[in-house]
Amino acid sequence: MAAQSDASHNWVEQQERLLRLARRQLFFIGGAPRSGTTWLQQLLDCHPDICCRGEGLFWERLAVPLEKMMAERRQALAAKNERLFTHTGGYPLPAGEETEALLGTAVMLALDRQCAGQPARAIGEKTPENVFLFPRLKRLFPAAKFIGMARDPRDLLTSAWHFFRQPVAGADEAAAKIAFIRSALPPLNEGARRMLALREEYPTDCLLVTNERLCEATAPNAAELFRFLGVSDAADIVADCVARTSFSVMSDGRPAGVAANGSFLRKGVVGDWQSTLTPAMGEMIVDELGWMFPHFGWQS
Repeated sequence: MAAQSDASHNWVEQQERLLRLARRQLFFIGGAPRSGTTWLQQLLDCHPDICCRGEGLFWERLAVPLEKMMAERRQALAAKNERLFTHTGGYPLPAGEETEALLGTAVMLALDRQCAGQPARAIGEKTPENVFLFPRLKRLFPAAKFIGMARDPRDLLTSAWHFFRQPVAGADEAAAKIAFIRSALPPLNEGARRMLALREEYPTDCLLVTNERLCEATAPNAAELFRFLGVSDAADIVADCVARTSFSVMSDGRPAGVAANGSFLRKGVVGDWQSTLTPAMGEMIVDELGWMFPHFGWQS
């Protein structure tokens, strides 16, 4: 009995700790892979009052499996109720809010481990696919803030091509690029629409950042991000965060503009897509995703 009591006491203490953590400024970053979310995450994490890590994989490895598990449990309980317990009504079936409660608890446990006791005022996590989980996270954590990262899809797909492709001897590279682009367009389209829809619904709690603006004016955009999260935007803090996350620092001394194909940090410049994609490929991307260019300030 004593061990059982201790376990219950520990569970209560854990929930109280998570509740205290949840009252800090939580935030989540999302955007397409290769849009610059890692740079953004590291820039924020350099701030002394921010703890931001990546990637927690909350959508792919928590939300989706939890939904499957709870659906299977519901089916199993319903079957047993019908087969054995029709005279009593059987066991209550789990409802949708139980899945959400488990998801929220798992996210908070991850953020608690991430902080490791650090007294940060703002606590965030970055996974690109978070954009597909943003609405649910907002319902779970109403005071949370959300940062969406966007990049000209032509540059984004150029970066993705050099990072993800697996060269095949004798393959038609142009055909492979076209197939790669076509496969990437639907999730890029949907992710951008999700970000914009969240900003429209929660304009004060959702900030959209573009890779282009962050490249061209890193310090002012960093200061805006810090204000958005309720932490200091003092000039010395901003300068330190910017300096520690410059392209040359993060690439071990390689200056921006010098390409390293296959590297996580490939080139670090804006507008490089024409070095890899043909004009026709660029037009194919704009035909599908041109609707988003005015929203993010890109020139087609």
